[in-house]
Amino acid sequence: MQLRITSRKKLTALLCALGLISIVAIYPRQTVYFFYSTAIQIKDYIHFYGYRPVKSFAIRIPANYTIHGIDVSRWQERIDWQRVAKMRDNGIRLQFAFIKATEGEKLVDPYFSRNWQLSRENDLLRGAYHYFSPSVSASVQARLFLQTVDFAHGDLPAVLDVEERGKLSAKELRKRVSQWLKMVEKRTGKKPIIYSGAVFYHSNLAGYFNEYPWWVAHYYQRRPDNDGIAWRFWQHSDRGQVDGINGPVDFNVFNGTVEELQAFVDGIKETP
Repeated sequence: MQLRITSRKKLTALLCALGLISIVAIYPRQTVYFFYSTAIQIKDYIHFYGYRPVKSFAIRIPANYTIHGIDVSRWQERIDWQRVAKMRDNGIRLQFAFIKATEGEKLVDPYFSRNWQLSRENDLLRGAYHYFSPSVSASVQARLFLQTVDFAHGDLPAVLDVEERGKLSAKELRKRVSQWLKMVEKRTGKKPIIYSGAVFYHSNLAGYFNEYPWWVAHYYQRRPDNDGIAWRFWQHSDRGQVDGINGPVDFNVFNGTVEELQAFVDGIKETP
């Protein structure tokens, strides 16, 4: 029985080889093009989709980026920022953290004050974000955010997290988003960053707010700029593991050099 199975496998392999040779003989130009285009696609995959595994962080991290960071909220509970700042693996360390401050018209993240203070004390570049509620006045939301966050020189610009539009049309949503952005920019002296997922961006925000920096969520996919998004930050995973943090955490990269990041944060006004 084993001999018959082995013979069948050999015959199948021989027939496949003969079939491939026949295709090459009949369609030589097309065959060469097929293998060439496949090689190009593999090269592009490595370039655009290229992730390298980093064991300690428990995820694959996009290659060709040197500045890495996380974003956190109450879901990560009490964070040991000293351990976060000390973590190193495969030449990668965390250099910035976006921290949830507020949501809607009333909610203040219970861990914000602690996270805001300790991230800076441990030499991480910090940024604060507000989760936008489409059903609430934009000016009320902006005031809550500005009353909560004490910006200092060297902080990242404010962030507006836009992920839903509720019962609003896309046009109505953009109007309210614009109100929040203008109020916060006037107070901080720096254009806020807009955070959104790639799908939501294309459905509601694409073609607008191009003068603002973008932070795009697009997990395990090609680079966001391949979707026509001029981005500064890319949230590429929601399953990272970091020393000092219980549970999974979002991972991000900055699209630029250390010098470009420094220039990006310069100019933030301290808030009274």
